[in-house]
Amino acid sequence: MANSENKDVVEQKAPKNAEKAAKDKGGRFQALKAEFNRIIWPDKDAIVKETTAVVIVTVILGAIIALLDFIIKTGLDKILQIG
Repeated sequence: MANSENKDVVEQKAPKNAEKAAKDKGGRFQALKAEFNRIIWPDKDAIVKETTAVVIVTVILGAIIALLDFIIKTGLDKILQIG
């Protein structure tokens, strides 16, 4: 019996929530716009420095991975030739 009472309560609250959501729709976009206005965008110098750092780290890690790949491949080739 308690479940049916809870179901009735939920059904009664649903339309009120839907009406509230419809009214708040414009408010959500205003809040989103306000949030975008709070964003602090980086300046050109910061973007250049961070992009340079990312490119350098990527190249270094790529070289390390290529070196490890070459060493492992060479080692496996020598091991397989012996066997």
